[in-house]
Amino acid sequence: MPTETIHSHTPLPANVPVCPVRGSVIYPTMVQHIDASRTLSIEAIEAAMGEHKVILIVSQRDKDIDDPAGTDLYDVGTACTVLRVRKNPDGTVQMLVNAIARARVSNYTKGAYLRGDITPLDTETGDAVELQALVRELNDKFEHLIQGGKFMSPEAVQTIQGKDDPGEIADHIAFNMDFKVEDKQAVLEAARLTDRLRKVLTLLDAEQEVLQVQQKIRQQVKEEIDRNQREYYLREQMKVIQKELQGGDDGETDEAEEFRKKIDALDLKPEVKKEIDREVNRLARMHPDAAEAGVIRTYLTWVTDLPWNTRSEDQLNVQDAANTLDEDHYGLEKVKDRVLEFLAVRRLRQERAERGDINTEDVNKGPILVFTGPPGVGKTSIAQSIAKSLGRKYVRIALGGARDESDIRGHRRTYIGAMPGRIIQGLRAAGTKNPVVLLDEVDKLGSSYQGDPSAALLEVLDPSQNQHFTDHYLGVPFDLSEVMFIATANYPEQIPPALYDRMEVIDFSSYIEQEKLEIAKRYLLPRQITANGLKANQIQITDAALEKLISHYTREAGVRNLEREIGTVARKVARRIASSELKRAKVTDKELERYLGQPRYLPEHEAREDMVGVSTGMFYTPVGGDILFVETSIMPGKGLVLTGQLGDVMKESARAALTYAKTHAERFRIPRERLDDSEIHVHVPAGAIPKEGPSAGGAMVTSMISALTGIPARRDVAMTGEMTLTGRYLPIGGLKEKVLGARRAGIRHIILPKANEGDLRDIPAHLRTSMTFHVCETVDQVLDVAIVGGIAALEGKTEKAPKAPVKPRKAARDSAASA
Repeated sequence: MPTETIHSHTPLPANVPVCPVRGSVIYPTMVQHIDASRTLSIEAIEAAMGEHKVILIVSQRDKDIDDPAGTDLYDVGTACTVLRVRKNPDGTVQMLVNAIARARVSNYTKGAYLRGDITPLDTETGDAVELQALVRELNDKFEHLIQGGKFMSPEAVQTIQGKDDPGEIADHIAFNMDFKVEDKQAVLEAARLTDRLRKVLTLLDAEQEVLQVQQKIRQQVKEEIDRNQREYYLREQMKVIQKELQGGDDGETDEAEEFRKKIDALDLKPEVKKEIDREVNRLARMHPDAAEAGVIRTYLTWVTDLPWNTRSEDQLNVQDAANTLDEDHYGLEKVKDRVLEFLAVRRLRQERAERGDINTEDVNKGPILVFTGPPGVGKTSIAQSIAKSLGRKYVRIALGGARDESDIRGHRRTYIGAMPGRIIQGLRAAGTKNPVVLLDEVDKLGSSYQGDPSAALLEVLDPSQNQHFTDHYLGVPFDLSEVMFIATANYPEQIPPALYDRMEVIDFSSYIEQEKLEIAKRYLLPRQITANGLKANQIQITDAALEKLISHYTREAGVRNLEREIGTVARKVARRIASSELKRAKVTDKELERYLGQPRYLPEHEAREDMVGVSTGMFYTPVGGDILFVETSIMPGKGLVLTGQLGDVMKESARAALTYAKTHAERFRIPRERLDDSEIHVHVPAGAIPKEGPSAGGAMVTSMISALTGIPARRDVAMTGEMTLTGRYLPIGGLKEKVLGARRAGIRHIILPKANEGDLRDIPAHLRTSMTFHVCETVDQVLDVAIVGGIAALEGKTEKAPKAPVKPRKAARDSAASA
């Protein structure tokens, strides 16, 4: 085929200026205006006018590039002759060109403008029969597309329909259709005419599919509009009919319309509103007295009463929150610190969200707190204080004994008497979507054939899922992400593991006696005075009376029984005042028995004197700590006898103590026959009370070696710790409660394992200064403090064991001071 040339039939120049264009492609035989505003393009136009008036028009690969290089342009463009150039007042240039040939660029060079080495593209016609078939198919598809609604200017349609040349038909269709630049460029680069026609046919097929989808969507929209208009007219007719049936009373309100107004005011999400509108439409089509109408009416009432978008503003002043917590609760410093940390983090997140640093949704994300501890220590009441300090509504949901999944998720509306679950009920009662919700007694959840409520709580407490919590009764998702959930439990090990994993545990330890005294004076006594109709000047309970009431009439971790006992005293005083027996009463520790009778609990006290075979241990219970005595007697016989309802672990401690004594018998001057021909009886008094735990190892070995050697153990020393056969002294738990119990019993010296030295920080400062703590790593160190005369007396290095308590080692004094 001959090479395409310019009108003068002279070959194209080998190197021509290049004008890059964005978002368009022109084809040979077209006459087009080109608007140039970039310096690169204007310089190329001026260069073309000064040479052969030939310029190459090439499309950019990326239209966002303002200063393209050769790599940013396609390799095939259109050579054009410049017919006219006009400069505008704003500095832009308008150029009229006549496209004459396709050209491939072999090399781009860039100076003030782009130039390119070009080679015209040869055009191959292909098979004549195939070409004729392609032209017919192209014309048919184009006409079908135009008749099907594809918009194109009438002038362009006439131009295309008036063309006879197959290449010009394909070029003009590709130019006037809104194809992608990449597709138009592919048509330009197709050297073979039949390939060019096929590409345009493929693009027309895709355009036809898009047009059909558009028409389908347009028809659906029209039908939806028609249906809505039809429903509107039918609804208006139904209003008129109902008004006539009701006697023409214009004052009668349309129930469905009232629900619609309430729902529109809620600003619901589209998917939620669609579901609720369907229920409203069902209600509107039903007779008011129909049975199902009552069910729908109740459902819509629940929906419209829920706080979908109502929230209370958080009061995120950390200092005000700290003051509120201190006013409402005494002690609980770790719990208060954690709550204030939560508030501080929330405040900083909110400030960052206001600056746009984080998403607003991230402000509400936070841990699920679970308060664990014995009854009566303030778990529930501090949740109320948290809500008060935040300025949020407070909702308490009691989960103790819940055995049905519907307690959490609600019942499906198909059941008679169906209603939402406790979570949705609590939010309705609160009236806001961001209250503080207390899930009380979460460890008391049960399960039955009706489902597992703890499994239903997984979605409620998971921050990544509770944005779309769906109650069975509502049937639509409700956002719980802004709710602050707090759970309480007495026994965290009874919480299902999957649920426990979603929570952050804050442990409430039992109150010490000093804390109970302060709580009684600040909160319990004033509350009971008011509750029993007394005035503050009509009753006075002395501190000594309150201390005796705490130690001799109650034994608990919290203060519930203490408040009951104070209430009993207040009632008896109120009766005496009401009967004019007296005008005011002062209750002292000596008069306490008159109101409450004999003491119910008598705490252990230290022994009267140092005794052989009797050592003092310490034990922990959820209601506080106390001391116990380990007694060992040696008598003729064989074997080891253990009494006092000891558990397996305590029995093992006794056997380990005996083995340690046998191992060190020669060093401690214990005759071998005394070990082999004696029955060693170890007894722990209070035999009706089961005892278990490893922390009696130190007391066991002290008691046993004292009995075997005949050297007494010190009465003013109590010990806690686990021993090994090799003589190591291992750590234990509950040190704070044990020390408090020992101090109550009059003990002044405490032996504890070295690993528990850090726990001394939890012990009140006034106890740390009034007691001496001996930190031990080995059983020898324990015996050195616990046995009168120490290791020297056991090894026979002193003639007579001293009776006075030995001074604590320097390390022990240092550890107590550092604690």
